[in-house]
Amino acid sequence: MQKSKLQFKIQNYFFAVLIMVLLPLAVSAASLNLVSPVSEIGVGQKFYVDLVIDAEGQDINAAQGTINFPANILKFDSLSDGDSVITFWAEKPAYKNGAVSFSGVIPGGFNGVLSPYYVGVKPGKILRLYFVAKTSGDASVKVTDTQVLLNDGKGTEASTRISNLEFRILKSEGQIPDSKFQIPADTESPEDFKPQITSDSNLFNGKNTLVWIAKDKGSGIDHYEVAEQRGNITQDYTKLPWQTAESPYVLKDQDLKSYVYVKAVDRAGNFRVVYLSPSYIPWYKKPLVDIIVGLFG
Repeated sequence: MQKSKLQFKIQNYFFAVLIMVLLPLAVSAASLNLVSPVSEIGVGQKFYVDLVIDAEGQDINAAQGTINFPANILKFDSLSDGDSVITFWAEKPAYKNGAVSFSGVIPGGFNGVLSPYYVGVKPGKILRLYFVAKTSGDASVKVTDTQVLLNDGKGTEASTRISNLEFRILKSEGQIPDSKFQIPADTESPEDFKPQITSDSNLFNGKNTLVWIAKDKGSGIDHYEVAEQRGNITQDYTKLPWQTAESPYVLKDQDLKSYVYVKAVDRAGNFRVVYLSPSYIPWYKKPLVDIIVGLFG
């Protein structure tokens, strides 16, 4: 069922403030394209498909969609969003019920990828999907339920063109020379990040709430964990009472007397832990708008 106006899975007030902060100005159209370096593949071989967005001269602020594929012909292997132009996921890309859905915001907008190695701008990658060919035949990968919003301060929906991918799977690997590849190993931890605390009467009834955003340029962020512990700081993170969490996160210690640890874990299992000390308190009274601006700064 198609979603309406990017129904992001996040606390309503928090997302409303985020949109106000991140939406400056522009005007209409974009395209979402599924591309792959192969048009033919052998049974049993692995290959990838990229979903890219071409702003076509416009300024894009948000995008959502669902990628569908024939499960009887293709086996889903994995996905990567580490170098995605989308850095704030409202619905993190995930394989579920035979498809991959996503929904996210592009802070500051996106009108193309710049590089010193070429003139102008190029489309940007949203995510990469890896598949294994199960059986021979013609196959297609399609993106549906799409919506792209302009960076015009209003969340105006852009006219969107779709380019799906069609290819052929042959019976023998030997018919396709040099088509094998290895997924690059991700050995790097997520990038450093800085959680902050807000206390806003419109967010969780004014409770002290932790917010953060982390990035990983390799395989992408898989999940986050949070731990709170009073006493002295610890470097032995294995002994902390970790629990899976998402931002925004209501702190259990509302007196702010605990060390607060946040762990970002990527899809390859690499992780980074950052912490806030009990003495790092005065900024928690900063408005949520200021904190969000700081997170994306």
